[in-house]
Amino acid sequence: MEQLKQRSSGTDWTVEEECDLCRITYSIYSNFPPMPSAQALNAETGEFFPFDRVRELKSGYAMAEELGYAWACNCRGRAPKRFNEQFELRDCSGKRQAGLRYRIRVGSRVIAKGITDSEGRTQRVSTDNANQVSIEVTGQ
Repeated sequence: MEQLKQRSSGTDWTVEEECDLCRITYSIYSNFPPMPSAQALNAETGEFFPFDRVRELKSGYAMAEELGYAWACNCRGRAPKRFNEQFELRDCSGKRQAGLRYRIRVGSRVIAKGITDSEGRTQRVSTDNANQVSIEVTGQ
């Protein structure tokens, strides 16, 4: 197998610490030619972004994070992925939804509830290891 040429920032990882997922991700995406008009999809958020942004990242983990599947990373020495997010609720046309009641769950446990602010945002939630987080909108 060819030697990987990942560029370390020197602070958060070394090539030896990267799991197979991160190594394979880097070996695939770093070798793509420039594609200025191509789009990539973040699997977690469903948002499209310029594909060349993935190619320019310095590690397989950073690429997996950008593509929305870093939760599957199993790198040695890396702290477990914590969930720490704030959501923005929008209707199907993209308009922000202010004043909606919501509940955020991990499994069957409610970890937050409230009403979206004027920008349609929930409160920020944080958990130690949330594999599946769901949002229930209960109306105005």
